[in-house]
Amino acid sequence: MKLIEMILNIINMNRDSLRQSLQNNRIQRLESSNKPNMPSLPKMVTNAAQAVVRNVQSVAAGNDLRLSSDEANARLSVCKGCEFFDKNQERCGKCGCFMALKTYLKAERCPVGKW
Repeated sequence: MKLIEMILNIINMNRDSLRQSLQNNRIQRLESSNKPNMPSLPKMVTNAAQAVVRNVQSVAAGNDLRLSSDEANARLSVCKGCEFFDKNQERCGKCGCFMALKTYLKAERCPVGKW
């Protein structure tokens, strides 16, 4: 009789454990579905290299490197309201850039044309 009880306890424990695992999985999927996907690493490296070239060319042409704090903050506000903005990392899900930096650079543009 004790063996049967032990087996039933193990089955019930496994069922509860499985139920909890499925619940945790469902929560993780929901949380991850709310996060924008970042571009691949090679794409982000390409984007960063292009940004460096763009900003060097802009400065070489006599333009300022940075925007004023007000202009940069206005850009960042637009980003924070965007569906591609990752609030946890403060990064753009389209280009992968760290927006606190990108919004200050005068030669930079929003990858979806919002600024």
